[in-house]
Amino acid sequence: MPNPLDYATRYRELNVALADGPLPIRIERYLTNLWDKEIDQLADLAFAHMQKEKSITLTINGAPVTLTDANKFRKSVQFAGEGKGSPEDFQVAVQMAALLKKIPRNQLQAYCDAHLGLDCNGFVGNYLWYGRGGKKWPDDMPGENQGPHALIDQILFTQTKPVASLDALRSSNINIFGLLNGQNQVVPRDGAEHAHITISEPGRFTPTSFVTNSFGGLDPKQQNIYGHPAVWCVESTGPQHKIGLKDAWYALTEVIDPKTKQIKSVTANKDFKVFYVYRGTKHQWASFTIGTIAP
Repeated sequence: MPNPLDYATRYRELNVALADGPLPIRIERYLTNLWDKEIDQLADLAFAHMQKEKSITLTINGAPVTLTDANKFRKSVQFAGEGKGSPEDFQVAVQMAALLKKIPRNQLQAYCDAHLGLDCNGFVGNYLWYGRGGKKWPDDMPGENQGPHALIDQILFTQTKPVASLDALRSSNINIFGLLNGQNQVVPRDGAEHAHITISEPGRFTPTSFVTNSFGGLDPKQQNIYGHPAVWCVESTGPQHKIGLKDAWYALTEVIDPKTKQIKSVTANKDFKVFYVYRGTKHQWASFTIGTIAP
């Protein structure tokens, strides 16, 4: 079973089979809530091609795979173009761009940078669905509200156990972070409010955030990040088209209710607690709740 960083490497070192040999491709751009007309057209071309030919054999993860379901074939391309693709979906999309759109080999990385990408749950959801969940592509492609299409609160509240305090945090576990709004509610998906989900790499932990240069030499007086426990997290984050698939330290503090002197709880789910978290990828603090999964 791959860890989150292993799964991230599949996107960063995508080995796409082409007629004139394999091509290394990086899928790192952040992409969310953006329907790309180019990929919409590519998906339609792929669907029409499958309807005409009845099947197509592609090389996926180094092995030939024969696809016969035109709807799944189109979905695979669509997922890659809407921030929800698995590494396999991206291999399909890039091979189809070369075959059907006649994108030259030396322009395919630029094509991917312009039209393909991952949103936050595009990475975390696919990891939980395929990497950890053991689902098989293309037979078990996620449907509505599954995998990368699931709501963030659904993932946290049904697939993880709440982290009750920093003392209860287990660095050997996989920890999933869900962004909270000003009312301490998990934002389920991007919309009127920004949503975010990220995942930690098991075993990468520092108890006091005092690793030399662990946060890029930022001034601790400005950021107040040193002296707190931190875990290494993997995420795809924006703004649109920027930052992308990254990993960095997350420094953690508890949010204490001044009246009860206890850690504040998430609204509507008292078992999940509120933490103030410094994101090394964006150099900013934000409120999250944390759920955990044993390795």
